[in-house]
Amino acid sequence: MAYLILGIVMIFLSIVFRLAAVFRLTIPLVYALIVPTVFHEWYYANQTLANVIWYALLAVVVLSWVISLVRKIRGILLRRREDKMLELIVLNRMREAQMYGKPEPDGGYKIQVDDLFDDN
Repeated sequence: MAYLILGIVMIFLSIVFRLAAVFRLTIPLVYALIVPTVFHEWYYANQTLANVIWYALLAVVVLSWVISLVRKIRGILLRRREDKMLELIVLNRMREAQMYGKPEPDGGYKIQVDDLFDDN
């Protein structure tokens, strides 16, 4: 029975730490587990300071979330802007091909797009 309970607790802790790692909460979680148990005398003597440290750790995590979100949004906007510029360049080349180009035998015009894409 004790092995079963120990196994369940270990599986639960594994899930909790995995979720904490995904959400970048590992350090605040370790702080929340260690400080009240190992340093309980200091924790109860300086409870306000301990709580301020806890909230500061959580604020750093939230700040990292915000920075990641801003970077993600900036990347999406940059990709949309690049796609829009490529679309405008291709449309401009299509107009130039219709105005100055020679029609192909199948009825279309040939435009060059090799220089638009960077293969790095």
